[in-house]
Amino acid sequence: MKNIKYLALLLFSITLLISCGQDDVDSVTNPGIFTPTSEVNIGFTDANLDLVVYENDTDPSATPITFTIGTGSNPLDVPMTLTLGVSSSDGSPEAVSYPETVTIPAGENSVEIQIDFSDDGVTEGFIPEIYTFEILDVDFGGSDSYYLAPGELTRNISVIDSDPDVLTSTGPVEITITWSDSSIDLDVLLVTGDQDLNGTVLDSSLGVTTTESVTLPSSEDGLFSLYMGEYYSNYPTEYDVSFTFPDGTVKTFLGAKIQSESFTFTMLKAPIGSQVGYTLTQL
Repeated sequence: MKNIKYLALLLFSITLLISCGQDDVDSVTNPGIFTPTSEVNIGFTDANLDLVVYENDTDPSATPITFTIGTGSNPLDVPMTLTLGVSSSDGSPEAVSYPETVTIPAGENSVEIQIDFSDDGVTEGFIPEIYTFEILDVDFGGSDSYYLAPGELTRNISVIDSDPDVLTSTGPVEITITWSDSSIDLDVLLVTGDQDLNGTVLDSSLGVTTTESVTLPSSEDGLFSLYMGEYYSNYPTEYDVSFTFPDGTVKTFLGAKIQSESFTFTMLKAPIGSQVGYTLTQL
C-alpha cells in the first residue's frame, strides 16, 4: 500500500507539470494562448538613390522628388504614422519643403511623399549641399501587436545651384602646358587654395623642354591654382594648356599668355553623387 501511495503522488506531479507547460491552459504564469508581437520592416522602397537635383530657382521646371515608404509586404490592419526629418551638410536645411508626418492607412502597405528644394540664398555653384531625408519614428496606431524592424531609413540628395564645366568619373586630372619657342622655359606648379602663395604644392614641372605637365591626384578635393613662370623672365609668353579628365574629356585653352610670374588658372573639384565635377577659370 505504501508503494502504491508514492506511485499515485508521482503520477499526479507529472500530470501537473505537463498541464502547466501547455500554452492553452489558464494559469497565473500563462493566461491563455501566447501570441508573439509581429515584426514589421518599414523603410524607403523606391530606387531614388544618391540623386543630384537643382534648387527650383535654378531650374524653374524642376518638380518635387517623390519617394515611397512602405513595408514591402502585406498591409497591416492598423494605420502606421511615420515621423520624418531632414538634415543638411551645412547644418541649415531651411530651404526644403516636406511633410513632417505621413500615414500609411490600415489595409495599405506604402505611401508616396514629396520633397522640394528652394533657393537658400547661398551661391554654391556646383558644390553640392547634401540633404539626408530620414524616417525618425513609426507609430502603429497605438497597437502593441507590432514592432519596427528598420529597413532603409534614409535617402541622400545632392542639391546644386549650377552645372560644373565637366562631370566625370573619379580619377586623376592631367594638366599639360606646351609652347613652340624652344628658347622659352616655362615652369609650372599646382598648389592648393585660391591663388594662395602659401598653398601646398601638389605637383610641379620644372623641365627644360617645350612641354610641362602636372597631375591633380584623385584623392584631392577643393580649389586648386596653377602657378607659372618663365625661368629667364621672357615676357609676355604664349602657351597652350589642356586639362585631361578621367573619362577622356579634354578641355584646351589655346594661345594663352603669361605677362609675369603668376597664377594662370584655378580649378574647383567636388564630388556630385557618385561622380566628380570640375569648373575651370582662366585668370
